[in-house]
Amino acid sequence: MNPAMKCMKLDFMLLKPYVKSVLLVLLVPLMFPFFTGSLLEGLSFGVTVTAMTTAYTFSISEKNGMERFYGFLPVGRGSLVAGRYLAVFGIGYLALLLETALQSAILLWAVKSPPSGGELISSLLLGMLLFTIYAGVQLPGYYKYGSIRGKIFMFIPTVGFLVFYYLAGKLGIGEAWQLLSRPAAAVGCVLALSACIIGISAAFSIRIVNKTGR
Repeated sequence: MNPAMKCMKLDFMLLKPYVKSVLLVLLVPLMFPFFTGSLLEGLSFGVTVTAMTTAYTFSISEKNGMERFYGFLPVGRGSLVAGRYLAVFGIGYLALLLETALQSAILLWAVKSPPSGGELISSLLLGMLLFTIYAGVQLPGYYKYGSIRGKIFMFIPTVGFLVFYYLAGKLGIGEAWQLLSRPAAAVGCVLALSACIIGISAAFSIRIVNKTGR
């Protein structure tokens, strides 16, 4: 197995006892569609809540003194960082898919306002991009300052959501999703942009880890 995949598996094992807590947190955004009737707004709030759990692996590692244990592992620091990125973004994107399915079901059965195909795809893409930005900015901060000193980074998703909500109101949410849903090129654009953000963020994190030894 690839060293990064092994490190990802280790992070999953660290998070396993806290799965119920994470799932309970992810239930909160399910109330949003009842009030807004919009999948786009619901998912943007959903990824905000998900991104706020990014610090979990760092706080669990610090709480259990895992840093010393990591030093004995036969893997490089780059692999440890890559493994954590795989775990964080893997969980984040899976949570996004789950939120999309559940919120769509709520809009269909409870609100009686099912999202169109274009709205579904564009909301999913925008949710993916927002989560990538939030987590991509947070992770280097946690590597540099840790989960305790770096608590301020937990508020980045909240600030991002407020900015997004303000801009969406000014630009018109309906127009925004229609624009995103037109060409298939939008999918490639979002995927490429997300990959670039993750790559740049990971490069910063590896550089920080090599300097600080975290």
